[in-house]
Order: sequence, then structure tokens, then C-alpha cells
Amino acid sequence: MKNFDLRDLALRSLILVAGGISAVLFIMKGQGQALPALALGGTLGACMMARFGPAEE
Repeated sequence: MKNFDLRDLALRSLILVAGGISAVLFIMKGQGQALPALALGGTLGACMMARFGPAEE
């Protein structure tokens, strides 16, 4: 298993937090139909990070 850099962990955490906040804001404003697109964007971002792997120093 690959060792994770602190920056990689912070970036992945930031993606999750930003996605959660935007989902809550969409729901509060009555734009719940946008949530599947938000989930797809988050999934694509996570897949791209997994494909390119952790940062190299």
C-alpha cells in the first residue's frame, strides 16, 4: 500500500468537505436535482487523484 503525504490527505479531505457543504447549500436552496451532477463531479475528481497517485517530492 502506498504511503500518503499529508498534503494528499488534506486535499482529499478538502474535496469531501467542499462537496458536503455544497450539497447542503443545494438542498437548502431547493436545488436538490443538482446533487447527482455534484456526486458525479466528486467521483471523477477522486478517480483522477487515485489514477495519478500521491505527490512525488
